[in-house]
Amino acid sequence: MSAPDPAFESPAVLAGVGPVRAERLAQAGLETVRDLMLLLPRRLETPGEQVSVAEALERVGSRVRVRGTVARPRFSRFGRRSTVRFSLEAEGAALDVLFFNQPWQRDHFSAGEEVTLSGDVGTGRRGPALVSPRRVDPSAESGRAGRPVYAGAEGIGSDLMGRLCRQAVERAAARLEEALPAAALARLALPSLPEAVGALHAPPSVPDYEAARRRVVLESLLPIQARVLARAAGSEAGDAFVIGVDEAADAELRARLPFVLTAGQGRVVADLRADLARATPMRRLLQGEVASGKTILGAYACMAAAAAGAQAAFLAPTELLAEQHFAGLRELLESAGVRTDLLCGSLRARRRRELLERLAAGTIDVLFGTHALFSPDVRYARLALAVIDEQHRFGVAQRARLMDKGRDVHVLLMTATPIPRTLALTLYGDLSISTLRELPAGRQRVRTRRWGKADGPRAERLLTQRLEAGERVFWVSPRIGDRDSPGAERAFERLKRSSLGRFGVELVHGRLGASERARRLERFKAGRSRLLVATTVIEVGVDVPEAAVMVVEDADRLGLAQLHQLRGRVGRGGGEAWCLLRGSDAASERLELLERCHDGFELAEEDLRRRGMGELSGLRQSGAVMEGLGADLDLLTAARDLLSDEPALLGAYASPRPPTAAAHAP
Repeated sequence: MSAPDPAFESPAVLAGVGPVRAERLAQAGLETVRDLMLLLPRRLETPGEQVSVAEALERVGSRVRVRGTVARPRFSRFGRRSTVRFSLEAEGAALDVLFFNQPWQRDHFSAGEEVTLSGDVGTGRRGPALVSPRRVDPSAESGRAGRPVYAGAEGIGSDLMGRLCRQAVERAAARLEEALPAAALARLALPSLPEAVGALHAPPSVPDYEAARRRVVLESLLPIQARVLARAAGSEAGDAFVIGVDEAADAELRARLPFVLTAGQGRVVADLRADLARATPMRRLLQGEVASGKTILGAYACMAAAAAGAQAAFLAPTELLAEQHFAGLRELLESAGVRTDLLCGSLRARRRRELLERLAAGTIDVLFGTHALFSPDVRYARLALAVIDEQHRFGVAQRARLMDKGRDVHVLLMTATPIPRTLALTLYGDLSISTLRELPAGRQRVRTRRWGKADGPRAERLLTQRLEAGERVFWVSPRIGDRDSPGAERAFERLKRSSLGRFGVELVHGRLGASERARRLERFKAGRSRLLVATTVIEVGVDVPEAAVMVVEDADRLGLAQLHQLRGRVGRGGGEAWCLLRGSDAASERLELLERCHDGFELAEEDLRRRGMGELSGLRQSGAVMEGLGADLDLLTAARDLLSDEPALLGAYASPRPPTAAAHAP
């Protein structure tokens, strides 16, 4: 009997991971120890040059590492704001150290204590200061080039994620099998996979980290390319449910839609009819501009499936988006006799059991939902179609788990994040691709402007005018934060107390329960509250025709494609609309590009050039922010060439479980 493979164990085997954290890791796509080993950090934070305190005073704007003695620690609180301050002294020189709104830091430093700090030298009220530095343990970090910074998951910060990744390496790296030929690795100047995961999470040097990162990126690309090549080499045979839509049925379905389809939508309908009428399962990617009408095409496909006597799944990455799709399409579908329901993780046990019984009995035709649709107890009577929205937020294995719930299931993948042509051809060569560029008639271009400190009064006048006219305003912050730190919660408190508070202010973010979130959104849609403060959970699926202004705080923290998505939430009623972006001066060039450009495909190409593949690649490792486009595209090509030249590799990487040494252990 073979021993269990440690690489494919649950993260629950690691110290510090209980059932709750294991579930949160799974929601982030980290379901095994191997997933943690292959998690790409967002960046490598280098510690800065080791300098004396006196030298640090001359290094404003630079990252440094400095050692000294803590002197005169002080704590000040002003309402909800606080400051921890002390002097770092050595050899007669003193440098201010400041922590803003981090009151817990006062317990971490004592007068007379000798410490090493790493951080950026900024300017305080009294001159140069080390602002929010990180305390460094030189003995613990000896031999490392820097500190990998991770995207984290709900309730799991970057530091904890890093510790879990290093635990995973210690537990299972030695059991990883290097499947690639040594000659190929040498040609690409890459380390073996076991070496790479170690250097990725505890890098001995910057070059070692970069080589490790590239090897792990290649490992993530190989299964995707293997499936592309395997499908391309496969026959056209299949046993999918044939969903025929003749001219009369097409006319009846179109007549039920709430508006006349654009020419682009009509072309996509023709593609869907041709795909669904075949026994070969449909594999189609529908990409399009924000608000170009992709969702209604997913509804068209679902109505066609139900009319043929089949079931469909409509999958979304967040509860909010799934709820919005369900609420927005339920009336349309049920008017056509299509029975619908919604399955999310927050559903109560009794209600869930009743829903699953009806699904298995075939009395639900279209089931909307989130990751909950992947659960083993979700069984369909005759699943024939899966519509997957924001498909780049799901991994290949996750999508496969849904498709396995039926026989040769037709799949329609949808995304409002346009995929650059080079990337689409390489990663999705096995898919037919439909593209929507046209916007519905009457839509005006959203006027986009940067909002600097000097523009505050003018922006407030604009918001007041639009709110007084009965329109709505979105106010987005990338982080939830709390009342003592920047983010949506503090913005909510500030706006309630401002002159805009008289229009009613709501707060929506991912930590809210589904029912409370729905109530707040309904008040906003109905106009009982006209200003909605939210995190980026509202970037897709929230359709409020009266929304005329989108304000984005800390816009420099978001990519161009995500900002374009947010911009698409306003102006849907046909009137004039505005998008106001607040961000650091360092992001001015990028935000100015948004002012000039309104083409999502052009912005996607620019995002790829500036940030690398990131979310655009469709990889679960959304933290894979690449430093250079050329380096990453050469790995895409290398993955395809390796698999084409080595048939054994194609079989290994096309299987659900990638190669590991433990698979052959006694």
